[in-house]
Amino acid sequence: MRIPFKFRHWALVIGHWSFALCVFAQNPADDPKPSKLRFLFLDETPGAYALKIDTGFKQISSAPYAISPPFTPAGLNRLEIYKTNPVPDPVSGKNTRVKVATITPPANTSSALVILAPRPLAADALPGALPVYDVEFIDSDPQAYPLGTVRILNRGHAVMAAQFGEETVTSEPGSTRIVRPATDPRFRLRAKVATQTPGGWEMLDSNVTILKADTRITGVLVFSPSGMRHLYDESTLYGRGLPPPGHVWLMYSDPP
Repeated sequence: MRIPFKFRHWALVIGHWSFALCVFAQNPADDPKPSKLRFLFLDETPGAYALKIDTGFKQISSAPYAISPPFTPAGLNRLEIYKTNPVPDPVSGKNTRVKVATITPPANTSSALVILAPRPLAADALPGALPVYDVEFIDSDPQAYPLGTVRILNRGHAVMAAQFGEETVTSEPGSTRIVRPATDPRFRLRAKVATQTPGGWEMLDSNVTILKADTRITGVLVFSPSGMRHLYDESTLYGRGLPPPGHVWLMYSDPP
């Protein structure tokens, strides 16, 4: 039986909109979701860091060598990261901002740690030249980094040893290790971290931390060539002298 033209026309229209509604219903679940991000800046100069959001700025870290609070982007658009000069401009009196990096948020993972470090300027760099920042994304996918574990990231310049409860591991520079230590009934465990030096092992940290079954802990070893000079004021540096280069151990809890 032949279908009249006007009914064929409406069948095509209804079919088109039915297909569009099906696609619309399926796409939201299929769309990749932005990850929760933490930032760590391995920078030898003081200053805060911010993301450019529309026409304004959102501070994500107040200083280098400090792991930022978590931040979840609104989408997967590229993010521009700026550094704020702590010394006001002598002419305008304002703290100027300089863009240091542009990143694309990772998708389809619960969270990630973003480590940014400026490359040393070339010997023939022009005065006022800005460094290029290297960016490393460390995925926190729960399948590779499950609940109830401690993740050890060695981003320093020396071999490190770590003890969490009864679990002891060594870690080479650039490596990532994951351990599942046992805790006491109050979810506490003793954590110790040391680095290897020409004179032997140097203890960096010894404390009691909490590791519940529904959370995770990440520890990061980093190296500061200036001994984190930006933490000291001029009077302290005058009295004590410049700090020596050294490693820093940073930890944070990371529920997925």
